[in-house]
Amino acid sequence: MDTALRIVWLVLRRVARVFRDAASWTVQSWRAALICLVIGNVLLIADHEAAGEAAMWCVLAWNAARAVWRAVSPLTYEAALGGPLRRRGWRRRGRKGWSMVAERCGLGMRSERPKSPTVVPRLLKVTTTSNALVLQVRVTAGQTVDDVDQVADAIATAFGAESVESRRVRSGVAELVLTMRELLHQITTAPVPHDIETEAVTLGRVSNGSPWRLELNGRHTLVVGRSGAGKGSIFWGVAGNLAPASRAALVRLWGIDLKGGVEVAVGAGMFSSVAMDEQAAVRLLRALQRVIVERQAAMRGRSRQFEAGPGDPIHVLLIDELAVLTAYASRDVVNEASTLLKRILAQGRALGVIVVAFVQDPRKETVGMRELFTQTIALRLASSAETRMVLGDGYGDLAPAHRIERTMAGAGYVVKDDGAVERVRADYWPDDVIRMVAQVYPAPQVPIDGDDGAVMDALQPAKAPDPVEPRPRRQRSPRSPRPAKDTEVA
Repeated sequence: MDTALRIVWLVLRRVARVFRDAASWTVQSWRAALICLVIGNVLLIADHEAAGEAAMWCVLAWNAARAVWRAVSPLTYEAALGGPLRRRGWRRRGRKGWSMVAERCGLGMRSERPKSPTVVPRLLKVTTTSNALVLQVRVTAGQTVDDVDQVADAIATAFGAESVESRRVRSGVAELVLTMRELLHQITTAPVPHDIETEAVTLGRVSNGSPWRLELNGRHTLVVGRSGAGKGSIFWGVAGNLAPASRAALVRLWGIDLKGGVEVAVGAGMFSSVAMDEQAAVRLLRALQRVIVERQAAMRGRSRQFEAGPGDPIHVLLIDELAVLTAYASRDVVNEASTLLKRILAQGRALGVIVVAFVQDPRKETVGMRELFTQTIALRLASSAETRMVLGDGYGDLAPAHRIERTMAGAGYVVKDDGAVERVRADYWPDDVIRMVAQVYPAPQVPIDGDDGAVMDALQPAKAPDPVEPRPRRQRSPRSPRPAKDTEVA
């Protein structure tokens, strides 16, 4: 009985949506409906009843057919009719409304002559993507691309966009990407990886729907976000996508989780070694420092860039809650761990030792080596000041990570190498998927023992050549004293 009532309720909701869509589209196209009504009455007066009736009801019939099509097959409707019509409306709105919007947002410039017209940046190109309106404009004399960047948020609000990304195309030309439909609200679950990747991993999607690829080769990554911002999605996105390469001995994963191992323990099988207390974390950092020293000796005079191989893998260190290790631990541990981590960050990038760290508080007192990370990801933050700390000065308005909704876990901002800002969202990793990946791609275990943090034989690092011992100095026998000569006085 409950199943039948549920089916009836779903059918009634679908029928109500059809009537609502048909009525809404008819009201929106009231001009066309009025014209068809006049033409239909004229045809009726001229004794053309069939043509008159068809003309009077054609707009309503067309909208009703659209509504039924959308309810029955939304995917085909979106691809064939809904999407093209919506994007055509965006382009029309952008062309017709640009002059007024630019003037009201402060981009208009008026000459000193009386009654001179207001000059606004010239609209060069209007294009659309699946969910965005792209406006390419050339600034007027006396303006720069930065002036457009400062009012980008106001322009997005005027056009009814969800968000905006501003980028410099060339000298004097700026491009505004207005996200008209938000695609990042929907949560997507990460699939089980199959490809062997060592230089970059696919973590989720960008605001335009394309895959989000995070570069790892030669880069240290710092992920900053408040509690519940979705740092775990990026943590397991990196570890899970590198698990096939770890199984193939091309990558070796190391983990530090000083929150009792709550995060890492779910998929500990992906890691070669995991540190869950302060002393183990320090020993693991010593081991990675030892790898750097030995690779420096092996590469000196031969190569400047490390190339991974089955016997000499890339080492990727993932640190969950970096502040526990560098600020909240005991003083001796903080001092030694901070020193070792700074050395690894400064020297390990070109030697195949990569660090991906996660933290909630981005202040210098907590993360003293913040400037040593070559790329940062800003998830949901507390204030605009924290956004500037993470992404840099000038990005408080371009990448407002402090305005991300609490319900959008895993969403954030990334600044690309060319300065462009990307809105991204990482895929969600359930515990079942994490355990499955750890079971399918188990990593060879490499325990880190000893007070000196020496790497075990399973690492197989390249050894430095033995130093040449100096030749022992020959011991010379003492010289016998010469006999004194007798002097005679004549």
